[in-house]
Amino acid sequence: MNFQIQAFSMEMDEAQISDLEVYASLMFTKNEIAVIMEVDPHDLHDQIGDPQSPAGKAFQRGRLKREAELRKGIFDLAQNGSSPAQTLALKLVENAKADDL
Repeated sequence: MNFQIQAFSMEMDEAQISDLEVYASLMFTKNEIAVIMEVDPHDLHDQIGDPQSPAGKAFQRGRLKREAELRKGIFDLAQNGSSPAQTLALKLVENAKADDL
């Protein structure tokens, strides 16, 4: 089996950025994403490590969009009377308020 790992160029193309965002939203680790995308893990870490790079933004966007979906589910359940969801929702509200100070 001849397995070669691709190195990223200075910029990832749009398809790679899109894939990265999807995999990040599915909560794969950076190393798992590198395996799936067949790229060098160190190169991927470097790309993602720069929060201003397209890869860094895509990674964060994917993670945050998934978190937003989960939070929406928590608030929906809380409004429908789920006690555990209400507890989580209150913690989220308290954390947001504390962060805003």
